[in-house]
Amino acid sequence: MKKFCFRLLSLLFFLGVSAPSSAQAPATPKPSTGAAPAKKLIWDDTFPGVVHDAKKIGGFVGEYRWLSNFFLCRVEWAGLVYGSAEAAFHAAKYPAAERALFTKLTPDQARELSHKKPYDKAVWEVRKVRTMHEIVWAKFSQNLELGKKLLATGDRYLEETNWWGDRVWGVYHGEGENLTGKALMDIRARLAKELTATPAKAQ
Repeated sequence: MKKFCFRLLSLLFFLGVSAPSSAQAPATPKPSTGAAPAKKLIWDDTFPGVVHDAKKIGGFVGEYRWLSNFFLCRVEWAGLVYGSAEAAFHAAKYPAAERALFTKLTPDQARELSHKKPYDKAVWEVRKVRTMHEIVWAKFSQNLELGKKLLATGDRYLEETNWWGDRVWGVYHGEGENLTGKALMDIRARLAKELTATPAKAQ
């Protein structure tokens, strides 16, 4: 009996020393529990900060996705036809002879290519705002339904609120120049002006 008790105590002592504590991290990673990873945002997802009300359209997602340069539509600019304003905009960074490739690219592909393909950034800095206005004008003047929808926004403030950190063309966490939104509002005013001038020309 004494020998049995001694062996039992020895076994318990051995297990207590060799077994890892429940508070210790395991030596190897735990197997996956099957939980879905956090969703990666895409351009059309809504996100905190989006405002769509009577005074402001902040965030070109959902029913206002068409305001985005990423919206797929025919845009003819400087003699070439693109599948989006975004593709035309990135093509404009390069000499005319190098732009044709962008006519075949999606908005994402055009953006990615311009991040890899070198261009004269000093020259582009001087002309980027004017070029944005030209391309946004092309988009809304060439696509009648989009032009009507832009005019229907009335005097609401248009802001490219975004989640990807753009404080030049849009607004991120309440800060930014919102150059895309300003271009849209300028083009809206230009469309309205030309619309009211048309009947006078017809007389």
